[in-house]
Amino acid sequence: MPALVRHLFPLAKPRIVLLVVFIAAAGTWKAAGGQPDPATLLAVILAVAVAAAGSNLVNQGLEADIDAVMRRTRGRAVASRQVSALAVIAVGLILVAAAVVALAVAANLLAGLLTLAAAVTYVLVYTVVLKRRSWNNIVIGGAAGAFPPLIGAAAVSGHIDALGLYMFAFVFFWTPPHFWTLSLLLREDYAAAKVPMLGAIASPRDTAIQIKLYILLLAALTWLPLAAGYGGLTFAVVGTLLTGYWLRASRSLGGGASPSQTLAAYKFSLLYLALTFLILAIEPMLPWYA
Repeated sequence: MPALVRHLFPLAKPRIVLLVVFIAAAGTWKAAGGQPDPATLLAVILAVAVAAAGSNLVNQGLEADIDAVMRRTRGRAVASRQVSALAVIAVGLILVAAAVVALAVAANLLAGLLTLAAAVTYVLVYTVVLKRRSWNNIVIGGAAGAFPPLIGAAAVSGHIDALGLYMFAFVFFWTPPHFWTLSLLLREDYAAAKVPMLGAIASPRDTAIQIKLYILLLAALTWLPLAAGYGGLTFAVVGTLLTGYWLRASRSLGGGASPSQTLAAYKFSLLYLALTFLILAIEPMLPWYA
C-alpha cells in the first residue's frame, strides 16, 4: 500500500490534469460571462481534476503491456510492476465515481453525467476499443478530452447550449494534430507496441498533411463565435494569430523536420490550447467587448 500511494501522483499524469482543469475552468468562466459563481467554479475544478486523475490511473492500469514496450513509458510504476495494475484501476474507478457524484450534487446532474461520459469515452472507447485497433483512435477517442469545457458550461447553465458544444468541438479538432505530432516523435515506440497511431502507420509526409489540415480547420473555427454571437473580434483575431503560429511551427513536419523542431511544434500545441481558452474566457471582461 505505501508503494501504491507513493506512485499515485505521477501515475495520474498531473501535467495533463492541469491542462484539462484549466480548459474546464475557462469554459465555466466563459459560460458565466466572466462572473462565475465561486462555488460552482471550485466544484468544476475539483471534480474535473479528480475525474481526470482517476481516468488516467485506469488508463495506465489497462495499458501496462503497451507501456512496458515503449521506451518513453517502460519506467512507469505499473509497466515496471512496482505496483499492481488492478489496484491502480480500482483507485481510479473510485476517484471517477466520487467526482461524478460530487459534481452532480454541487452543480447539477447534467454536469455529473458529462463527467461520467468523459471517463467512459477515455477508458472504454479510446483505451479498450480503439487504441489498439484503429488509426482513428485519437480522432474518436480523443473526444474524452473535449468534455471539460462542456462540463463547465453545463455546470453554469444546467443544459447543453451552442457555446458548450463549440468549446467541445474546438478541443475535439485540436486533439488529432496535437497527438499526431507526438506520434511522429514516437514512431518506433508505437510500431513496437503495435499501436496504430497515424504517425506509426502512415508516412511522415501524409501525417503532416493531416496535421496541417486540422490546424487550418481550427483557424476557421476561431471565427465561429463572432459569427454566432457568443464571441468577439478579439478572440477571432488572437485565435487566428495563434493558429497561424502553430501552422508555421509545423511547416517542416514530414519534410525533414528535426526531432527538436517536431518537439517544439508539439509543445506549442499545448500552449496553444491554453492560450486560446484563456482569451475565450477573459474576452467578456474586456471594455470593448459587446
